[in-house]
This record gives sequence, C-alpha cells and structure tokens, in this order.
Amino acid sequence: MIRTITIRVTTTGSAGVAAGTGTSDSVVLGEVLGVYINFHASAPATTDTTISTVGGGPPSYNLLVVTDSATDAYIAPRAAAVSAANGAITNSHTPFVVADRLQVVLAQCDALTDAVVVHVIVQDQR
Repeated sequence: MIRTITIRVTTTGSAGVAAGTGTSDSVVLGEVLGVYINFHASAPATTDTTISTVGGGPPSYNLLVVTDSATDAYIAPRAAAVSAANGAITNSHTPFVVADRLQVVLAQCDALTDAVVVHVIVQDQR
C-alpha cells in the first residue's frame, strides 16, 4: 500500500541558528519512494535539512541531507548500491528500505512554526 507520512518541524532559537526536530507518528515498514520538502516562506537559504531513521532497532542512517537550501522540492532519494565485491553500481534505482520511524532535523534556520513540512511517500509492506 502506498501512503504518505507527514512530518512537521517547528524551529526555535535565533535567526540563522534556530533548530528543530520532527518525528513520524508511525513506523515505516517498506520502501521510501519519494520526499516532498515544503519550506516556510521565511526560511533562510542557510537551512540544513536531514531526513533519517530514528534508530529504534538498527542504527539510524540518513536518507537525505540537503544543505544551505530552503527551496521546495520533490526528491526521490536512492540508496548507494554496491556489488557483492563492494564495487559501486552506478545509476542505481534502489530505494531505501526502512523499518523504523523517520526523523527530520533542521539547523541554521530562523525560529518558525512549521519551518518545514516533509511528506514522505512510502510503499508500506503491512
């Protein structure tokens, strides 16, 4: 089943150095197909965004890191695929597989309510 998980992040702190974290309400059990990042109109271009797993089971890992940008975008993050001999496979279309909650962390932003709203589209295996 394809579903969308929405994560909202409100930031606190001073202009240009405010930070915030938002976590999904439910566990994702499947593949991440795409991510739509929708920034507040007043978010500065210095904003850093990291989307990762929380690490409740296996260690956490990053799905997407966007630095110095507050431009709305749809992104289809893909895992770095390697061969059995650990050689890089270029032009990979391998989606991230997740069995954890997702987390969005903002840094270098301004103090804003809903500084970013992230919509993660997943192929849920439940």
